[in-house]
Amino acid sequence: MSDQLPVKKESEQVPVKVEEKSKRWVEKGPHVIFDNVTKLYWLKKDSWQDKGKFLNWHEAREFADKKNMRKIGGFDDWRLPTYDEAASLYEPKASNTCKGGGTIHLDPCFPEDSFKTQWLTGDTSTRRPRFDYSEGKLISVDEYSFGSVRICRKAPVKRNDQIRQRN
Repeated sequence: MSDQLPVKKESEQVPVKVEEKSKRWVEKGPHVIFDNVTKLYWLKKDSWQDKGKFLNWHEAREFADKKNMRKIGGFDDWRLPTYDEAASLYEPKASNTCKGGGTIHLDPCFPEDSFKTQWLTGDTSTRRPRFDYSEGKLISVDEYSFGSVRICRKAPVKRNDQIRQRN
């Protein structure tokens, strides 16, 4: 008996497929970042970075409307994010610098110096929700408080448009 294992011929060897880890954040032009996990498009800059001024909640909605009129990134359906959408950007291990030099937990694919809290969609009388990227939590403030917003949009669902014809 031989102690050697039989050697497979080249034609019998199964090729090993090497899969690369897909990149979560993908730049889609100069203004937009796509999230491969949530399938959301995000404006790279928040309203503070874009305009150099703070916005109240009503102005944040107007900011989204103006981006839609200009079709930024080729889209006209930008909006304020929901809590879950904003929370999906929060990465406890990520480190980014916010306005004023503090630390926020936002991937470095987003430019530095954004404001640490962002307006969210939602209606609770005169108090409106914001997400705090320094602490990863929801806060509620007066709708006329000044803040910032990073707008988003959902990627369209792809459908198979081919219709099978029966004979």
